[in-house]
Amino acid sequence: MGRTRINEDNLFVAVTAISAILVCLFSLTGYLLGSGRFAAGIFAGGVLALVNFYWLQNTLRRVLQLQPRQAGSFAQVRYLLRLTFAAFILYLLIVHAGIDIMGLIVGLSVLVIVIMGLSLYMFLGKGE
Repeated sequence: MGRTRINEDNLFVAVTAISAILVCLFSLTGYLLGSGRFAAGIFAGGVLALVNFYWLQNTLRRVLQLQPRQAGSFAQVRYLLRLTFAAFILYLLIVHAGIDIMGLIVGLSVLVIVIMGLSLYMFLGKGE
């Protein structure tokens, strides 16, 4: 069985899969070394980041299929909806669910860490 190289065709799948794996690993580590609240924060932040990333990808695909004069307003409305949704969920998690804020920040950062790591991987020529 050969290794699958990360390239432009499977980059989205690689980002989401690696991010999901890291969220689970970070949550487990946070639970073992920290607390349940911290692990829940990591998990909630990671899931929110992945949902937001998927929503952004879906919006961009739809924008590219629209006429140029429609695309701008469509993207702006979707951006505001995404931002409002994320802010509302963060508010609920912090104020009403009592999620640990530091864990939430770690979870939200997982996607950024994966994108930076894969960018370095592609830059150094390991990807195709």
